[in-house]
Amino acid sequence: MTDISRILVPADGSDGALHEAELAGNLPVGGADNSSSVEKARSSFEKYAHENELPATAEALGKLAKEPDAVVTWGHSSEELCRYANNHSVDLTVIGLHGRTGLKRAFLSSVSQAVANQASCPVTRVK
Repeated sequence: MTDISRILVPADGSDGALHEAELAGNLPVGGADNSSSVEKARSSFEKYAHENELPATAEALGKLAKEPDAVVTWGHSSEELCRYANNHSVDLTVIGLHGRTGLKRAFLSSVSQAVANQASCPVTRVK
C-alpha cells in the first residue's frame, strides 16, 4: 500500500464537511460587475472562510503532526479540487457525499462524484 502523507479535505462549513475532516484527521499519515465590487465580495468570502469555516475544519481534523494548510481557491469546485490535488502531490482526497441541505446538498453530491471520476489520486467519499 502507498504511504499517504498529503490529504485534501474540501470544506463548506457543513456538519458533513466537519465529519469528513474528522475522519481524514484520524487517518494514518506519513464581465458585468464592477471589478472593485467583485474584489470586495471575493475578499469578504475569503475573510469569512479563514475566520469561520477553515478553523472549524482544522479543529475537526484533530491533533496532527503537521499544521494543515488552509487554502481558498476560486473556480468550478470539482475542477479546482482536482487541479489542487494534482499540483500539490495530494495522496488522497476525502470529500463528503452531501453538503448542507437542499440544492447545496445536491450540488456537493455532484461535486464529489465529479472529483471521484476526475481525480488522479484516490478519493474517499464520506456519508
